[in-house]
Amino acid sequence: MRSSMLFAAIAPALVAADVAAPASAPKITSLKFSGSGCPNDSGSVKSTSGFLSDAASFTYSQLRGDSTDNCEIHIQASGGSQGWQFAIKEIEWRGNVQLKPGTQLDTITQVFFSEKAADTTTFTTHLTCAGPEIKDYITLRSSTNDLTWSKCIGSDGSVGLLNVNLRPVIQGDSGNYDIKGATWKLQWRQC
Repeated sequence: MRSSMLFAAIAPALVAADVAAPASAPKITSLKFSGSGCPNDSGSVKSTSGFLSDAASFTYSQLRGDSTDNCEIHIQASGGSQGWQFAIKEIEWRGNVQLKPGTQLDTITQVFFSEKAADTTTFTTHLTCAGPEIKDYITLRSSTNDLTWSKCIGSDGSVGLLNVNLRPVIQGDSGNYDIKGATWKLQWRQC
């Protein structure tokens, strides 16, 4: 039986109060991806939720390695209630990790919308093995109050093109990762 370890890198409490998703949450209409950890024609990333609501979840089947990889997800969604916008406020990554003493796993995730690519939020986590060896299924969380907001949903229901790029990095003596899933927690506001 595998044990589950939870490691969290939590930023200060968010300034704005959580607001539930609008009555009509945007449905994911296009899910594309690219990068060494999820080649674009591999079918290795799947949405398990299908919507951008209070949260969005995904599975990964090829994001694994012993040095670094990246996987960028590109999402278009429509059908959302007019006059709302969202931001990703927390990212949770789950998977198998093996780290020898003196090794660290970093996850660096950048979130931006193509319409405002210079407006980027970066989430980071660090898991360091001081000893003994870590060999477990883990959850890594990172949250922020530096939110990157989508465009205001108009009459077409579109949220714009959302891009989320994950880069796991092994630093040190010896280690590997096998990212299996992710959940993004969203914050909504009227605009």
